[in-house]
Amino acid sequence: MKFSVSILYLALSAFLLAQTATGTAKNAATSAGPAKVADLHFLGGHWEGHVDKTRIEQTCSISDPTVMVCMFQLMGEKGTEMIEFYTLRDTPDGVEERIRFYSPDLKADAGDGVTMELTSSSPTTLVFENLTGTYPKRSTLTHNTDDQFHSHIELVDGQGKSSTIDADWKKTK
Repeated sequence: MKFSVSILYLALSAFLLAQTATGTAKNAATSAGPAKVADLHFLGGHWEGHVDKTRIEQTCSISDPTVMVCMFQLMGEKGTEMIEFYTLRDTPDGVEERIRFYSPDLKADAGDGVTMELTSSSPTTLVFENLTGTYPKRSTLTHNTDDQFHSHIELVDGQGKSSTIDADWKKTK
């Protein structure tokens, strides 16, 4: 499950990084105010990626200007290994991501899931951070082309051991 949590953040990061590619992103730290979900609506649609031999994909709906609903799927050699549902939503402090994890038969993982906040953005980089936990701790996205992104996830386990996961994503038509 820890691996899949990391993969999810790779997926979300790819979507959020796309906002910088189109020039619609607003720096969360500027006087223009925090970014809004409406600034991310062009991210709706389907994305596919890989981490080593593991295939990942996600689809996001943009029917609400303040909440984007997304589904993430991780597929190994035996098929679907996990499913995640998450939202990107406007809050008074900016865009927040809330994630819930499920088995392929939709049995929910225990707990309240994970919350990440968009803490900074620039024309080429977006950073989401987990302000209350460390797994994952941070997700950094770098724009490659209009339809491709690289995600770098930083993880710190319960014993303080750090690791990273990198993935490349492509938007599908």
